[in-house]
Amino acid sequence: MIRYYWGRFWPFLLFAFGIEVVENLFTVFFEYRNMDFGFLPLLKTGYVFVTEFLITMCYWLLPYAIYLWLLPRSKAGGRADRWITLAWFFLFALASLFEDVAEAFFWNEFEASFNFIAVDYLIYTKEVIGNIYESYPIIPILLGILAVSVLAAWGMRRFLIPGNAEAPRGWKRGCVVAALLLCVTGGYWLVDIKDADAVGNRYNSEMAKDGLYSLFSAFIKNELDYRTYYKTLPDQDAAAFLAGEFTADDTSVPDAASGSVKRQVRPAAEAIRPNVVVVIMESMGAEFLNECRKDGEDITPCLSRLGREGIFFPNTYATGTRSVRGLEAVSTSIPPLPGMSIVRREGNENLRTIGSIFKEKGYDLKWIYGGYGYFDNMNYFFGNNGFQVMDRNSMDDSEVTHSTIWGVCDEDLFRRAVREADESCGRGVPFLQVVFTTSNHRPYTYPEGRIDIPSHTGRLGAVKYADYSVGAFVEEARSKPWFDNTLFVFVADHGAGSAGKKSLNPETHRIFSIFYAPALLKPERRETAISQIDVLPTLLGLLKWPYDASFYGKDALKPSYRSRYFVSNYQYIGYLRGDDMVVLKPQRGAEFYRDGNEVAPDDRMKELEKEAIYYYQNASDWRKHLKE
Repeated sequence: MIRYYWGRFWPFLLFAFGIEVVENLFTVFFEYRNMDFGFLPLLKTGYVFVTEFLITMCYWLLPYAIYLWLLPRSKAGGRADRWITLAWFFLFALASLFEDVAEAFFWNEFEASFNFIAVDYLIYTKEVIGNIYESYPIIPILLGILAVSVLAAWGMRRFLIPGNAEAPRGWKRGCVVAALLLCVTGGYWLVDIKDADAVGNRYNSEMAKDGLYSLFSAFIKNELDYRTYYKTLPDQDAAAFLAGEFTADDTSVPDAASGSVKRQVRPAAEAIRPNVVVVIMESMGAEFLNECRKDGEDITPCLSRLGREGIFFPNTYATGTRSVRGLEAVSTSIPPLPGMSIVRREGNENLRTIGSIFKEKGYDLKWIYGGYGYFDNMNYFFGNNGFQVMDRNSMDDSEVTHSTIWGVCDEDLFRRAVREADESCGRGVPFLQVVFTTSNHRPYTYPEGRIDIPSHTGRLGAVKYADYSVGAFVEEARSKPWFDNTLFVFVADHGAGSAGKKSLNPETHRIFSIFYAPALLKPERRETAISQIDVLPTLLGLLKWPYDASFYGKDALKPSYRSRYFVSNYQYIGYLRGDDMVVLKPQRGAEFYRDGNEVAPDDRMKELEKEAIYYYQNASDWRKHLKE
């Protein structure tokens, strides 16, 4: 029996193992500077790789084993058997090659094996396939995969069925099926994708993962309950700490004893009621600002000027690595909980957000997005939190001069925003617009002739075009009667990348935020590191508005402001003060870093860990705290 099944299975194992090795060798070639080649790390990497590979192969071989079980012994090795086996091997080779090529593209974008982002991409196939089609020569690649699969099947046709091994009896073949079922069941319950993190080096860890195994693991585990998987402390201690954090200047937390962190903000100064336009910019990391560039290139002249003329926070830190995290942070002022953003979760309707506060003040609320807002549940979230939704579906083709699969170009988007502002102003109603751009996104295409970098030549061109569009938007708005009474907020959703050697890399989360209203605000530069969740309370502080809300961000312009910020990457949630960072992990784990190096926890780190737990644990009850 062993000889029979080895003869049936080894071509599948050899082909899959061969392409996985080739893929990993390419990865090593491009990432060798970032990897750890010590004996123990390599041993751990190899162990994880072989374990996940074998589990994945059990899944692949199980349906084939069931076929062999049901195949009559007299038909084993016959013509029909050979053709069916050849067809299954061809499909196996095609799928394996496609998965490896797709994972290579994914690695090029995120420097990681398949994860929750890939799961999201499977859900939103139209945008993702469109993006890949516009960014890569997809037809030649698919034809190449098909050709290699045909050649592999043809080349292995003589080896797929052993010529001198008799098929075992039915009950023995049933035992093989049962053994494979036991392996896949045991693999599901006993092997966790997080085991790869024991490798130590993030690049080793990601390279060790099997793509399909990682994909399905992420699909199953895409939302984590904080209290089940992370460290906790008494709820009353968390509420008391947060009440102390938020009680200062004009803010109090009257119901902290009951566990509530709802603050009452009562400014002494007179409130103002300007229009507000919040522009959330795709992937606009701080590294693109002219002042941060080492090559001297003039990539962001417009944003740099707005920063000098407005209130500028060059050291703002995004809470996550996805757009929905940035939208969540700016609209709800909540730390990034593990798993999906609140924008994507059930029960996110009628929350206390930027929308509800402005709606109480009689503002006209509009969510303006150049793409299709069903992606990432954005339209649903904003539509069910007070906003009038305006996405690509509400734009006439005559309004569009250029678009990609992600949406219309930023110029077209901003022209629509100006038109909507004119409409609100014409009705005598103050307005709040949340505008989300898309041009700084692969495939990095935009209208020709606007900037000195040709379209479709890379990220820097997209950044410079996005900057140009912001400048054009502000200049068009300047000609409008509502301009002098309008406060603009420019903030990125996240940085351009998230890769690094640590489980969380704060430097890749650095963005910037600008509050611009030349008739209302005096220019000011604040070097203090702030969190993206501080943008909303800082905005409300500038407006001098009284309000009640369970926000976790703080007004960064207040004298009492104490810097701390949050970063995350799905399962890992970080909390920083200065150069100290604690990373909370599933299975109630934690890592500690000082000046970028992992350290043992001293008293200061243990106190930082407590603060992190207080914030995240309390925020995990967001459905209770944020509900209107």
